[in-house]
Amino acid sequence: MTTENDNGFKADRRKISFRLGEYVSNSGEIYKITQIINFDELVGISIKSGQASRLLITNLKAVSTPSQDKFDNKFIHRDLEDFSDNDWKEIERRFNLITPLVNGASKSEIVIHAKQQNVHYTTLYRWFKNYQETGTLTGLLPKKNGRKPNTLLVEPRVEAIIEQVINDIYLNNSRAPIDSVIKAIFLSCDEKNLNRPSESTIRRRINNQSEYHRTKRRNGSKQANTKFAPTPGEYVADYPLQVVQIDHTPVDLILVDDEFRLPIGRPFITVAIDIYSRMITGYYLSLEPPSTTSVAMCVAHSINPKDHWLLLHDVESTWPVWGFMTTIHTDNGAEFRSETLQRACLTHDINLEYRPVKSPNFGGHIERMIGTVMKSVHSIPGTTFSNIKEKAEYDSDGNACMTYSEFEKWLVTWITKVYHKRKHSTLGMTPEDKWNEGIFGSLHSEGIGYMPKPNNPETILIDFLPMVKRTVQKNGVNIDGLNYYDNVLRQFIRVIDKTTNKNKKFIFKQDPRDITYVWFYEPQEQKYYKIPLANQAIPKMTSWEFLAIKKRIKEKNYTFSEHSLITVYAEMREMVEESTKKTKKARRMSQKLKNNENQLVDIAIKPKLNTPVIEIDDDIWDEDIPEFD
Repeated sequence: MTTENDNGFKADRRKISFRLGEYVSNSGEIYKITQIINFDELVGISIKSGQASRLLITNLKAVSTPSQDKFDNKFIHRDLEDFSDNDWKEIERRFNLITPLVNGASKSEIVIHAKQQNVHYTTLYRWFKNYQETGTLTGLLPKKNGRKPNTLLVEPRVEAIIEQVINDIYLNNSRAPIDSVIKAIFLSCDEKNLNRPSESTIRRRINNQSEYHRTKRRNGSKQANTKFAPTPGEYVADYPLQVVQIDHTPVDLILVDDEFRLPIGRPFITVAIDIYSRMITGYYLSLEPPSTTSVAMCVAHSINPKDHWLLLHDVESTWPVWGFMTTIHTDNGAEFRSETLQRACLTHDINLEYRPVKSPNFGGHIERMIGTVMKSVHSIPGTTFSNIKEKAEYDSDGNACMTYSEFEKWLVTWITKVYHKRKHSTLGMTPEDKWNEGIFGSLHSEGIGYMPKPNNPETILIDFLPMVKRTVQKNGVNIDGLNYYDNVLRQFIRVIDKTTNKNKKFIFKQDPRDITYVWFYEPQEQKYYKIPLANQAIPKMTSWEFLAIKKRIKEKNYTFSEHSLITVYAEMREMVEESTKKTKKARRMSQKLKNNENQLVDIAIKPKLNTPVIEIDDDIWDEDIPEFD
């Protein structure tokens, strides 16, 4: 189909692997990774020229293999809402069946497991290959055309050699390095005239062993039990991003508006923490109460690289956290139980777990970290403190001085320059050092290597965004009384759904931070298109502003229309400006309008540039703060 809208893109849920021996694309040229330098750079050899080059990780993309290009089961680019309940059940069934493969089980264990499940073991290998190559669980579904590849991921005889060598050489107290294991496997394959597996395949087999199992076999049961002994009632993690906890809280601080520096109230923060290292993986700050959108933005921020985020807030620092967590652990709030969140997590192979009822200790890590954040916030003028006794007669409104944007810059600075770099009493080292140890290893343990990175960060955001289904009419699509139109919608006008004999409903994704566009999922091409408002005179506003204006229109007994929306919007803007100095509610509304101008962030990863060093007011850090837990 040809349209005037050339902004369509297909969901790309692949992950970029940065392990040695893997292939990546840089400006269209393919490189083989040969050396890891740090979180920003690696060395790769060009397949075309054979020359080695230092490559910026932020610029790298996944490489499509011939088998990946051929494989399209007509599900891997679909919107997550475009699956039936039976599709999701089949995805879960197949994933449960291949779980032993995902966990690095041996071939003999797979054969036994397959017999118990009444499935041929080669079928499990085939499903596992589809899952690995597509980077998404939707790759597990069968092709609609019925054509099934019949290729094993690794030849069984080679798999047996890998298993034996790892067991005999690596998993014992001689503690042979991985390079020695690779050489031994290559030698054994050569002797038997078998094709060598790739180095990355061998490393994956080793890394799929739990760190507890590796430590026990290489360092003994005593060290393993000491290192991994669980604390009753709390989560423990063996490696980075194994468990990430998420929670929200109002910030103990009154902010002021940008223009008049008058109080507008407390913001809310949704924050995520890696249990293994205590690193903050991501956050979402808003003047509106926590919601499914808050969770979506926090998860997307956690998964995606932070280079552009640091540039956006003019903070010269590092935040080397990206990648897909194994488990997200939350409380039982409704915002964590949305179907959109559950399906997005399932698709990206993220296990969503909820805190047991009446078991507060299971959320202890995130709650202590939030307490640490608030303790530092209490040093800022305008703090509300954590209770009335602490606050006493302190005038929070009268002392408030920090704007929303200034506080967010302070927050990013505090996270990256203070919290991540301060010794943690339980870890015995800084969160950043613990993170680095988990990734690169130490004298006592193997690191797991770089975490896989999303190939398309925008896909991550769209997968988690709220969804609505609407029919397409002559004037486009109507959502909440607003018409959106683009030529890409033309062929879907009044299309009949053959299963219901009614107008077919299509999937649209809304970003509540900006109502001037929606994402349309085009089901034939399986692409997303940005559809603008048909009436371009309607100004940019958040869904919160929009609902406030609709309420105002109703109060004035007007009939809602796009004309009345524009009229009342202008009227309310004028009223807010006039009353800004009079009421906190009006000032808070004014600040939300201003935040909307700056809050919409392009999540595409961009090269790191030289930026001015941000200076922290030394007075804030003069107070002695004890080591946190």
